[in-house]
Amino acid sequence: MQETTVFTYRVSLSPTEWERASDTRRAAGDLWTRLVKIHRFCRRRHWPWPTEPQLKAHFKRRFPLHSQTVQAIIEKFCATIDGVRTKRKHGDKQARYPWRFRRYFNPIFKGQALKIQGQHLLLPLGRGREPIRVHLPLAMPSGTIAQAELGYDEIYLTVTRTIPDPVPVPSSKAGGLDMGVIHLGVVSDGEEALAISGRGLRSVKQGHAKAQAKLRKKRSRTKPGSRRRKRLNRAQHRASQKVDRITHNALHHTANQIVAFCLATGITVLYAGDLGTLNHKKRHRRSRRTNQEVGALEFGRLDLYLEYKLRRYGIQLIKISEADTSQTCPRCGHLNKMAGRTYRCRACDYRAHRDGVGAVNILNKGMYGAIRPGEFLVPPRITYRRPVPLKRALRRSPAEPRHVAGGISGGESGGSLRGSLDPRRSHSGSPRISALRAGRFKSRCLARSSQGNGPRRFPDARTR
Repeated sequence: MQETTVFTYRVSLSPTEWERASDTRRAAGDLWTRLVKIHRFCRRRHWPWPTEPQLKAHFKRRFPLHSQTVQAIIEKFCATIDGVRTKRKHGDKQARYPWRFRRYFNPIFKGQALKIQGQHLLLPLGRGREPIRVHLPLAMPSGTIAQAELGYDEIYLTVTRTIPDPVPVPSSKAGGLDMGVIHLGVVSDGEEALAISGRGLRSVKQGHAKAQAKLRKKRSRTKPGSRRRKRLNRAQHRASQKVDRITHNALHHTANQIVAFCLATGITVLYAGDLGTLNHKKRHRRSRRTNQEVGALEFGRLDLYLEYKLRRYGIQLIKISEADTSQTCPRCGHLNKMAGRTYRCRACDYRAHRDGVGAVNILNKGMYGAIRPGEFLVPPRITYRRPVPLKRALRRSPAEPRHVAGGISGGESGGSLRGSLDPRRSHSGSPRISALRAGRFKSRCLARSSQGNGPRRFPDARTR
């Protein structure tokens, strides 16, 4: 089985290489802008859109880029056009064709044009031009580089490798997954349930939105091309990259914990709600807060991580419509409008976890095509976990980075996942953090005693 991974890392270029990279990204932006103008021109006059070979022949040798880079950008633009056309054909009238002009665009380099020279990757720019030399990190994933995309201060490498085919588990057990804002995912097989909190990631997204609003307000008072505006642009980029790294890490470990639950409970088929049509055919207007929460979360990225991580173990991921799954009572089938975190049925007075109700109803709907009342109920005990500790005291994620964290400890129902933290446990209970805090307290006391007239005693770390 062939697996594809996108490896992202930051690059530091010399001034000469940085200038060459900026010119390349600017040329790629000019090509993308030309494609947008041509598509807009054809749509306004109801002319047929040029085919991909016609565009490649038209733009051949017109930009200071490698010929395969030009072809890759045209292929990406045509794929975007086809995707939007398909969405609009299926009823999504809000889907827009590419309309924004790009001053900079990430150039794409195909694998057959790339060359590795020692610890450097050579990005070709065409005949007669010096390539861009990018240093490769030591922690490169094994495999073949199929594509490279040069961004601002970072590069994206698409690495393909062949892994052994997964051995299917002799089981036909299914599970349901409900994704949301408060909980990134609640997965259940009808007997056990795991809820992964999303409050920490939501807090990070909200803090990022506030910081970006302050930077944009300061930027609006500057002049174009000024040094202060450039500094603010760099600050915005650094903040966005930091939040993107935090989100990337949290969603990866969320997917790891979901896969660990599936392996521990023997789930071979996982039904998940399809959130791709979340905003389709919505007549009512949401509040600004709801729009910010829904727009900031990246459900598509979590779906992508889950898909390839589950495929490694032969677990099938099936997307179904999650319409009315969070409102239908799993006991009697009555439809209720809920506002809080606890589900309460007005017909039979059934009470349960709201996202747990969504998970078991998705499982019910996926197995039988409709929600059968009384088939699956929310388990009485739900295990709550965080994807990663987002406190400053703990930087490292509890889940293992290379493979899935352990399953249910001891094989007991409702037990804790190995490698995960209990949200009710304080971070101050960690011996490593306690030792660090004790060392900082000791150094502060020594500094104070050196400023005074005589030595001052401080409590020992073991007695605190």
